[in-house]
Amino acid sequence: MEKFYQNNLNYIRQHHLDKICVVIAKITPYLTAALYALTLLILFINHSSKLLLTIIKPLSSFLIVTLIRKLYNRPCMTFNIEPLVSHKTGESFPSRHTVSAFAIAFALLNINIHLGIIALIIACIVGLSRIICAVHFISDVLCGFLIALI
Repeated sequence: MEKFYQNNLNYIRQHHLDKICVVIAKITPYLTAALYALTLLILFINHSSKLLLTIIKPLSSFLIVTLIRKLYNRPCMTFNIEPLVSHKTGESFPSRHTVSAFAIAFALLNINIHLGIIALIIACIVGLSRIICAVHFISDVLCGFLIALI
């Protein structure tokens, strides 16, 4: 597994995608947060009954992941690969960026299908960028997705 991960990551990095990946990894969480904040503002202004659920669902996912990461702590860099973006060691499983992005996307999907699809695409990019930047394992991202889905 280690050899497979290193070979595939090295293949991607040989194609000079590092800078693009770093930009994507840094911008997409802010894009998700801005989309979420704007949606909450619109729901608040319209006195929507969906506001409370749109706050509670992503918040509960975020809190669950934060708790799991404190109980199950493993380093995200066991293959001696330098990550493209800074990330503290440990607390890798599951990916909090991924769970937040997908929880927000699923919440937005309940409000507006088009907005939700855009948010889901961004969430997928968030998860993939975390893997390509060598900050998380695929299992970290997949588990983050599943927690958000549940």
